[in-house]
Amino acid sequence: MSNCICEGGVAEIYVENPVVQSSDDDQDEDGSEYQEEEEEEADGSNDSPCDNAIQTVAEAQSHKRTGRVQSREEIQKQIQRVKAWYSPTKSKEEGKGKEVMVSSHCDDVDAESSDSDFLAGDECSSEDDEEVKQINEKFKEFKKQLKKGELHDLDDGIVYEINPVPGQQEIEDAGNATPYEDSSEEEESLEDSDGNLTTQSSQYPRFNSNDPIPKFELGMKFRGKKQFKKAIIKHGMVERKLIKFYKNEATRMIAKCDWTTCAWRCMLSTNSRTSSWQISSFIQEHTCPPRRDNRLVTAKRVAEKYEKFILANPSWSLERMRQTIQEEMFVDVSIPKLKRAKSIVLQKALDSTKGQYKHLYSYQEELLRSNPGSTVVIKRDTEGVDHVFQRMYICLDACKRGFKAGCRKVVGLDGCFFKGATNGELLCAIGRDANNQMYPIAWAVVEKENNDSWDWFCDLLFRDIDVEDGLDWVFISDQQKWRSGLPMLNIGTVLGTYMPIGERSIRRRNGEALRYCAKAPCMTLFNLAKARLAKRTPQGAQGIMQTDPQHWSRAWFRLGSNCDSVDNNMCESFNKWIVEARFYPIITMLEAIRRKVMVRIQQNRTKAESWNTLICPNILKKVNSYITLSSSCHAICNGQHQFEVQHFANRFTVDLSKKQCSCRYWQLSGLPCPHAISCIFYKTNSLAQYIAPCYSVAEFKKTYTYACGH
Repeated sequence: MSNCICEGGVAEIYVENPVVQSSDDDQDEDGSEYQEEEEEEADGSNDSPCDNAIQTVAEAQSHKRTGRVQSREEIQKQIQRVKAWYSPTKSKEEGKGKEVMVSSHCDDVDAESSDSDFLAGDECSSEDDEEVKQINEKFKEFKKQLKKGELHDLDDGIVYEINPVPGQQEIEDAGNATPYEDSSEEEESLEDSDGNLTTQSSQYPRFNSNDPIPKFELGMKFRGKKQFKKAIIKHGMVERKLIKFYKNEATRMIAKCDWTTCAWRCMLSTNSRTSSWQISSFIQEHTCPPRRDNRLVTAKRVAEKYEKFILANPSWSLERMRQTIQEEMFVDVSIPKLKRAKSIVLQKALDSTKGQYKHLYSYQEELLRSNPGSTVVIKRDTEGVDHVFQRMYICLDACKRGFKAGCRKVVGLDGCFFKGATNGELLCAIGRDANNQMYPIAWAVVEKENNDSWDWFCDLLFRDIDVEDGLDWVFISDQQKWRSGLPMLNIGTVLGTYMPIGERSIRRRNGEALRYCAKAPCMTLFNLAKARLAKRTPQGAQGIMQTDPQHWSRAWFRLGSNCDSVDNNMCESFNKWIVEARFYPIITMLEAIRRKVMVRIQQNRTKAESWNTLICPNILKKVNSYITLSSSCHAICNGQHQFEVQHFANRFTVDLSKKQCSCRYWQLSGLPCPHAISCIFYKTNSLAQYIAPCYSVAEFKKTYTYACGH
């Protein structure tokens, strides 16, 4: 074997299989061929073995043999694979490793011969046998490693220009002692030699930002200083500790508890090997009490924690908000800080809806498409250069038709300011349904509340509800303004303007006396109430006569309107009902109002289906209170439908056939007064036929028959 090695070359290995005993002729023939080959090899021993080509070994078996036997075809296949993967030329050029070369007889053996192996008893039979076995074993190992992609572990040869197996990749070892430290996950996905993905836990834990209570430990990894700082602040707020950052350098950050005797400390620094941020020093125990003066609770963090609550309830009072934060976060927060927190949330909501004014025409088209028959008017300022938005009026078709179908001719008018950062006012027109509840008719956005804006709003409103000449209509407002002969004034304005300013108790007593004047249904009772007021405050009695009481006292109200209200509380209720929407920008606000109106119509329609009375519940409740008062009324009948009723020191006449009482309340409101009820009970216990039809459940259902479009 040593003679077959040249300088800088590799060994030539002769692969020969055990001899199979056959006929004598074949043995002689095979022996002669073998001797010839030995002679040729002896002659060429002086030449360099590196100049020899790869010699092939052919085997032919046709009889039984002892030992392992392989056919010619199998040997040829193995040799071809070795020739394909073992490239001696390339190995010589690079001069690396050892090269395996398989040589065989130069001449093919006759197909009829049964054996081409050496005869038993030859000189090198045992050594060649062992080499053949080693080559076969290594070749099998080579095939297994080829299938697995492990080609770099071969000991007897270096393989070049290997065609990669599809779907397999060789994972290169970077030589790091901790190959998973640079991973961004706690469990890392790796691809093994078979191409399968496997997971392996990282050596160090990674911080989980989703934990409600942050957890720290030595060696924990972070994405950077920003994540670490957020985690420390969250830890301080949850644990109610005040933690400060004493070092914030390029390669480290130190957080310590602010309490003097507390040893809690956490340091984050970069790992010199992997350049990752890890906790390098950590003292876990807190020895400090919870802090009520935790300065980590800033206005911004309060806004982040309670953003949804503030958006859902923009009118959340600061004192209630302060109590909630103290209970949940154990912190005393100042009122200015709460104001800043609310402004941050509202400003964020405002910024997210900027530019809504340029979409108003699209919103107008959408309203008209989804609610055919509605009135939606947009007015721009034509006097200015830019022709900017000025006003917008909305009256939905369902509200318009429902009001005409079942409501009385009573309309309340009022205005309110926007609560958000946008300037402007919202005007509204509110009706009353059969159950004495508010019924929104129309609303408008205007630049401010003045005579010009009210004229514009009322012009559109009167066209929608068919006011025409205004007969039998009642308009209630808290403003001292007149329009087209329609007085708009109520008792609230009179009380605030002409009552002398003094102590609250005095104003309350004077206000009660004034309300008696306002609620007096006839002139006799009005004069009696005014005389009582003059005893308490002569200036107040003189002042109310200067306000034209025919605009705010029942004694001057026209009959037939079925309205006894002397205030505009329905509009005030509507303003409070939409107070949350008034914090939003214009389109968001108008959409919130539309949705609330749509839901209210559906709820009232559903509620009316469960009523089993002829008269609406709120009206029945009011009538029951009058029934209680009728116990002080003593009726005397004249034998027909007329009665004389004595109520304390006053006497009244009642005509049941005409549904009239001398106190005028029955004709004014459509509900029998206590005097009339005492007369009705004189004849029957049924009051339904003596109550105006506008208070019936049937009229209520007519009002809420129409639904708003989506």
